[in-house]
Amino acid sequence: MPMTVVTLTKVPPSLRGDLTKWMQEIATGVYVGNVNSRVRDKLWSRITENVKQGQATISYHTNTELGYNCETYHTYRNIIDCEGIPLVQIPNAENQKNSIISGFSKAAKFRKIKNINKSKSKDKNKVNLPEYVVFDVETDGLDTNSDNIIEVGAIKVSHDDQKKFDYLVQHAGSIPNSIQKLTGIDDTMISKNGYDISFVLKQFVKFIGNDTLVGYNVNFDIDFINNKLLSLKLDPIQNKYIDILPLVKHDNMFMSSYKLKDVVLSYGINVKTFHRALSDAESTLKLSTKVNEFANKLKLKR
Repeated sequence: MPMTVVTLTKVPPSLRGDLTKWMQEIATGVYVGNVNSRVRDKLWSRITENVKQGQATISYHTNTELGYNCETYHTYRNIIDCEGIPLVQIPNAENQKNSIISGFSKAAKFRKIKNINKSKSKDKNKVNLPEYVVFDVETDGLDTNSDNIIEVGAIKVSHDDQKKFDYLVQHAGSIPNSIQKLTGIDDTMISKNGYDISFVLKQFVKFIGNDTLVGYNVNFDIDFINNKLLSLKLDPIQNKYIDILPLVKHDNMFMSSYKLKDVVLSYGINVKTFHRALSDAESTLKLSTKVNEFANKLKLKR
């Protein structure tokens, strides 16, 4: 198979991570690989759809007089076809700004129109997405049978509207020092501002309704909630759900850590507080908008 070379500048980390599944990054933003034309076309389509405000170029072998072809996206230099020979056109300074918008060839204009239509289609789909709830729980341990929920936070997303849910939870006993240091939640906070677990979970069940649930390593949170519901002789939640963690792993296969804090930072999301239920739910919500295929997963779950 012929070699393909891709260069990326100022693109989202998720796109760079995605590209390493197929190609090797030999220098910052420079990728090489031997892929067939079908894979190459799909990669280029994925790049142009997710490049955001960055820039991208691709060069690959062809049976032409020069022996190669190349394409650019969001760059000041444009590739024009001159009787089968790819030529690089560099606009003058006063036309540089307009060059990104209008291009210098019909092909460039058609690509721009195509991408505008895709963008409109995405916006339309975004408006029509169903309601969903991003949530997180904080606990004083990892055992669903013996440990307790100490906080529940959630955000209901509906089109352009958001509603928030945030409760501290009372329980017998003291919060371990390690958990106090991790979350900042102590016994005084629980005693002063906490609510009975039965009340909190009933309110949570009412808040989520039948909406799709979204979380990070979501099975942990659902198992804790359902275990407590069953202990209270209440019905467990059976909502459909989406776990962001495996989607992140699909986007970025070689991250050194998949802890929420590390992943959020790797996606360029600025978050000041971690290990509080509502703030982690907010982080997960922001992360979900960065992860490829999340919207598709959401629609499939409905």
